[in-house]
Amino acid sequence: MEAVKEENIEVDSVNENKEKNQTLTTELHFELLKQYAWLSSAVIGAIIVLVQLKAVEMGNNIYITLGLLGLSIFVSIVGQDHIVDSLLKGKDIYRISKILKLIRAVSMGCLGVAAGYFTATAL
Repeated sequence: MEAVKEENIEVDSVNENKEKNQTLTTELHFELLKQYAWLSSAVIGAIIVLVQLKAVEMGNNIYITLGLLGLSIFVSIVGQDHIVDSLLKGKDIYRISKILKLIRAVSMGCLGVAAGYFTATAL
């Protein structure tokens, strides 16, 4: 009888740890996407300041860069929305992890390409 109780305690603690890990993973994904959007908007602000100071000339290169940064922000917000919608539908973070990985890669990729393109063409 005592062995059964110990097994139940172990199973309960494993389930409790899984729930805590799921909550933490969900929060981390959401915060990471929020940081990508924030970083992209900060780079947009820096580019606008450089344009206003006439350090860089406004042209197609700037529009392409701003478009990529805007796309990064949009994808990050869509990712956050997807997390919220999935949780409301009762899905856990592990079932949507593949799409979140793609969303994170696209958002960070747009940010990286925009920064690289701006550096290569405008400066």
